[in-house]
Amino acid sequence: MDEPYWLDRTRGYIDLAMHHEAWCELDNLPPEKRASPEAQEMRIIIRLDQQDTEEALSLSLLLCDAHPDNHAGFIQGAYCLHQLGRTDEAIDHLQSGPETLLDEPVYFYNLACYELALGKPQAALTWLRQSIEMDRAFRARALTDPDLVAMRDSI
Repeated sequence: MDEPYWLDRTRGYIDLAMHHEAWCELDNLPPEKRASPEAQEMRIIIRLDQQDTEEALSLSLLLCDAHPDNHAGFIQGAYCLHQLGRTDEAIDHLQSGPETLLDEPVYFYNLACYELALGKPQAALTWLRQSIEMDRAFRARALTDPDLVAMRDSI
């Protein structure tokens, strides 16, 4: 299925680092689209690109509250917490998401990054192997990820 034009346009602006234009694109949407999980996630991505992790976290928590079955709020929120040095909270937040997150390789990949940051390489390797088993592309990603450099030889 093709994505809505506004989502393509917003992503295009984000890719070009035209954050103001991307935000305006979202502001100009009808209210029901503006409140959609996709639009809310784009706002989080814009704030992360602008290095405004605190605001991105706030937006992620709002997304979790408004759409608790949507993965993005939990994945992005955990990432924000980790970036803010609150990695224990990041794991708790990610694991508090919907059960359907267990179907997502990025869930396990992110857990691997967070566990390694907490000095738990064996747990990290277990999570990483799970993500790679689900999607082989995560192996290549892990080999170049600075968050996983300490375990590169085990990948």
